[in-house]
Amino acid sequence: MFNSARLRRRVTVHVTFIKLGEINTLKEAFDADILVKSTWREPLLDKEKRPKTTILEHFWNPKIFIENAVGEPKVTSSLHVEYEGNDAYLLERKRFKGTYMEHMELWEFPFDLQDLSVMIMSDIPAEEVQLIEDPEEIHRIFKRSFIDEQEFYLYKYVTSEQLELQKDRADPFLKRCVLKVQCRAARRPWCFVWNHFAVTFLIACLAFLTFAVPDVMPQNRLQLTFTLILTNVAFKFVITQNLPRISYLTYMDRYLLATMVTLACVCFYHGIQTMFPIVQFPDKDYYAIIIIGGLYVTYNLQFIMRLILVPFKRRRDMNQQETSYTSTMSETLCTSEYDRQIGVTKSFVQNGLSMFNPLQETVKKQAFSRQSAKLATNNPTERTSLLI
Repeated sequence: MFNSARLRRRVTVHVTFIKLGEINTLKEAFDADILVKSTWREPLLDKEKRPKTTILEHFWNPKIFIENAVGEPKVTSSLHVEYEGNDAYLLERKRFKGTYMEHMELWEFPFDLQDLSVMIMSDIPAEEVQLIEDPEEIHRIFKRSFIDEQEFYLYKYVTSEQLELQKDRADPFLKRCVLKVQCRAARRPWCFVWNHFAVTFLIACLAFLTFAVPDVMPQNRLQLTFTLILTNVAFKFVITQNLPRISYLTYMDRYLLATMVTLACVCFYHGIQTMFPIVQFPDKDYYAIIIIGGLYVTYNLQFIMRLILVPFKRRRDMNQQETSYTSTMSETLCTSEYDRQIGVTKSFVQNGLSMFNPLQETVKKQAFSRQSAKLATNNPTERTSLLI
């Protein structure tokens, strides 16, 4: 009845992250409450100024949904029409509450920066619809409603990207238009620094205390070193349980493996040092401490420099982008408020002028009537001249 022409429609999409819940690194997912506002032109409603809501449901709809949602999220929606002059626009608000998949990049764990994205997709082919972001209003996020604040720092910076993806496997040539909107969260690393890196560093330092045992008792040295190695292995298993099974090494894995190699070198030295008589090599323990300890200290220094130059630099860049984004958002809000005030002022002036003209005529008539009545009661001659 109300079918529109099969042309490619432009749908303006605006996304607001109302609430962000837990970011589950192990399951690679996050909980969120998201509001999606979509607007599109509807020429068939140009002549109807007050259409019924039940009638609006029969018009063309882009059928917006979130592609990376896990299961069926809870959805509430509303639809109404807005007019800009004589042009009618349909405005649909959909609120999605659920869990969303996100591929976690854990190369820099626990100094990682995660993208939390939602894939806004239309159920209509890309040849018939185009999803674009709102040019007048930027995407928003509410930081105060972030639940996982103790583990992550949520940035206000929100980006978007237009994509075309293959959704229907039955037809490989059929593509869907997608608007990818993402925010970013940085993991707070200091809990891991003090509870994991610092403890691992102390375990490696304790390995050098095994040189205090006389070299004529290698069995005691090996026993202490093996105990430290098993402690480090158990420590690594505890950390691995909190991460998904990935095929690459994180920063945490690299540091634990470096500590393991250091302990293995100390253990290997204690096993072969009996082959070198103490008479011929009296300072062999000192050389071993200097070589192994020097390599471990060098590794720690380059590890710290790498942290400063790579992950911490990304965080500094994100802080700058967040500052620029916040200032842009403030300017946008100020501009929209200024335009609204200007519109109200113009409307008030126009209404005031339109009301002032009949009021002025009424005042003139009342003044003329009073003057005529006064002349009629006091001086008949002046009344006659006035009438003439």
